[in-house]
Amino acid sequence: MDSRSAIFLQVMIGVAVVGLVGFLVVLIGRYLRGPLAAGKQGGGLAVRARWPELLLALVAALAVALIVIWQFPPIDGAAPAAKSWRTEPRTLVFFIVMLAAAGAGLLAFLIYLFARPQAPPASATASEEAQAAAAEPAQHVTPAAGRLLGLLLLGIAILLLGWIAVPKAQQYGMMLYMVYPASFAVALVMLFDKATRSWSIKPAAATMREWLQCDAITFLLVLAFLKLLATNAGAKYAAMHWDLLHIAAFFFVFWLLDRTTSRLRFLIAYAYFIALPILLLIWQSAQAIAAPKDAGFWDGVWPFFGLAVIFFVLEIFVLAARRGPETSVLPALKDTVFVVAYGVLLLIAA
Repeated sequence: MDSRSAIFLQVMIGVAVVGLVGFLVVLIGRYLRGPLAAGKQGGGLAVRARWPELLLALVAALAVALIVIWQFPPIDGAAPAAKSWRTEPRTLVFFIVMLAAAGAGLLAFLIYLFARPQAPPASATASEEAQAAAAEPAQHVTPAAGRLLGLLLLGIAILLLGWIAVPKAQQYGMMLYMVYPASFAVALVMLFDKATRSWSIKPAAATMREWLQCDAITFLLVLAFLKLLATNAGAKYAAMHWDLLHIAAFFFVFWLLDRTTSRLRFLIAYAYFIALPILLLIWQSAQAIAAPKDAGFWDGVWPFFGLAVIFFVLEIFVLAARRGPETSVLPALKDTVFVVAYGVLLLIAA
């Protein structure tokens, strides 16, 4: 067995171990929720039952991170066997796809973990139900995600137009002179609408977090435009679908942060920050842009990836510890530290 086959087998074993840990997460969670469903003791046990699942999920995430660091060592001279195959485009794309699938699975598990219905409490009397109904505040309806399908169909239509009838040079011109400027203009309108809105159903701490992350992703949209402009690809442009995917993800995350009250919106925003470095690697591979030979660890995308992963995990624990409205300022301070640290990394890379 050659070195590439041995490494592939080891990676598959690692993926299998992560899958087994994920199965144990669900199994232990069901076991701990069993007594609650049988005795209907309220919501306390359900809250405690999340902690073993979170710890096991953290173990799974660390296992994935160790596999990534093992196969993509940030220090020169480490793991020479890994370097022999990670320079091949097909194996690199396969590994990135597997990593994206693992990230999507982790995100789906977190959505299942925090969005699942709690066990119903003991039955109350009619008078108690009437008092609870009277004390309950008015519900505010947020826009449904199905309304985004119209914009998604427009993006798919532009993508098909580029693939079928538009030459490469004109695709580059479309993205450079039409799609990116129009996207930035819409983002400015959305930010201006957020600034001039005279009403809000969200606490001040949550609004501050939204401003931090919306400003950050809009600034990264500008950097993506400058990155595209610097390539001067012209007829060699071959990444239209990746640019459209980035813009679609940007608008989805912006809409989720600004227009909804979902508890998971900040977690999904951090998932977006995790996905951006991976998307940049794929975009550079499609454009055949090679990294400089003298580039160090701090000049690449992995510091941004690691920073986003750290704050993604911290956001998981914030969600697990928070009960009730988003009134605490600690998550806002955490987001401030993230934005400042991200800015410092950008300065170092520049």
